[in-house]
Amino acid sequence: MARFGTLLLKGAGALLLAFIALSVIAAVVSIVLSIVATVVAAVVTLAILAVVVLAVVGLASLFRDEGATVDSAYASGRSDRSAETEAPADRLRSQYVEGKLSEDEFERELDRLLEDDLGRDNGLGHERSSARQSTDRTRLRDR
Repeated sequence: MARFGTLLLKGAGALLLAFIALSVIAAVVSIVLSIVATVVAAVVTLAILAVVVLAVVGLASLFRDEGATVDSAYASGRSDRSAETEAPADRLRSQYVEGKLSEDEFERELDRLLEDDLGRDNGLGHERSSARQSTDRTRLRDR
């Protein structure tokens, strides 16, 4: 019977050892799973926070400019700067292209500009040929 007791004791020890080993494995697996769950929760939280921040920034940009777009603000700033630096003929041409001047107004302003460019008539006045005037006008319009 002593042999049976020793065998029983060895079996109980092996069972206890297996239980402890399984408990350690379960603890490690649960720690790993909790770390993975924490990382996934953090990523999802950051993604939701990013969407909310982008929505707030988008709404703020809509209300901040009172309907003005970035493109129109850029274009108006650019046209102000370019108006200061571009030649009068180029400015006149761009106004004509944009539709701010009719064809008659463009012709009239172009004639005035050409007279100014040619030395304010230099006393020659009307001796300029109409062919040169037409060529200059066409050249400026086609630029």
